[in-house]
Amino acid sequence: MFAFKTVIRFTSLTAVILLTTASATEPWRIVTQWDNDLLTGTDRGYTNGARLAIVRDLEPNREAHNALQRAFYRISRAGSDGIAGDDGRFDSIDQLRFSWGLGITQLMYTPDDSTTPSALPGERPYAGWLGAEISLNVSDFNSVSGVTLSIGTTGPSSRAEQAQDWVHNHISNSPIYQGWDSQVPSEPTLNLHFDRKQKLSFLDATKDWLLEIDGYYEWGAAVGNFQTNAYIGTLLRTGLNLPNTYATPRVQLGSYGHALFEPESDDSEKIAFYGFVGIRATAVLHDITLDGPIFRDFNTGVDSKPTVGEAIVGLAVRIHDVDLSISQTTRSDEFKGQTKRHNFGSVMLRFDLPF
Repeated sequence: MFAFKTVIRFTSLTAVILLTTASATEPWRIVTQWDNDLLTGTDRGYTNGARLAIVRDLEPNREAHNALQRAFYRISRAGSDGIAGDDGRFDSIDQLRFSWGLGITQLMYTPDDSTTPSALPGERPYAGWLGAEISLNVSDFNSVSGVTLSIGTTGPSSRAEQAQDWVHNHISNSPIYQGWDSQVPSEPTLNLHFDRKQKLSFLDATKDWLLEIDGYYEWGAAVGNFQTNAYIGTLLRTGLNLPNTYATPRVQLGSYGHALFEPESDDSEKIAFYGFVGIRATAVLHDITLDGPIFRDFNTGVDSKPTVGEAIVGLAVRIHDVDLSISQTTRSDEFKGQTKRHNFGSVMLRFDLPF
């Protein structure tokens, strides 16, 4: 309960800090994301992920930013164009955009068999995580760099069991899982995430084609007792009236749907429809949901694999300021002895509020 209250207090505090320099001229951007393996016909492994986030642009004047925001920018500016000097001042300020995000995320993991008191060999152990995230970003015409601080908790304080029971009882009419008493125990988590996306500029030549093609390559890293890893990947889109805004299509700590490479063009009012494909490779040093907590003794029965690959494919539509995407991710084995490769579906809805 203490850890759960800490997450709520962190969310409230960071909301107050960030609101002090939010741009009064930019709309609030609401991002909702939902991952679930039921969308692909299974009910196991990474079984559910849900996020609700608020995203908004910041005033471009650095003098108006508070100490926390300036500290985050010193980290995120490492990969951004147009930033120079140890004093934190920016070159070509009119070409840079600053944004922040505040979100609450819940993740849950279960084995295949719902009837046993703990996961069977070859199946994922029970685990849940609930956390709050504060994210700050610097972007220009070709790239975006973001840094996210997350604070959360595993174990019963994550409310994963209660959330799954409610959904299975009232929505999906699915079996109730009996092994939550064996889940990864409660441990407060603190993580720092860095995310970098670079636009594939050579694809600009397709802007006059009937079906335009664009995309980006990305890399990032996470350090903390929840996750410690590093990844590289790429995502390509093709379709009609591709929007300038890239939204992460699935729940990913450290990456929101506010990767703005350039201001919206005059075509932003047009209806956009496109498909996308992406791949990613992740080097894993620690995953609390597989390797267990760092600060207490607990054996999950499995060990995370040092490398994990995944592929994503999906469709998206944009109507004015509303974005909707659906996708499917196929992920390679995440732990040694895993007997079944995992697939899950994702739905992302993003829209602006008129204030």
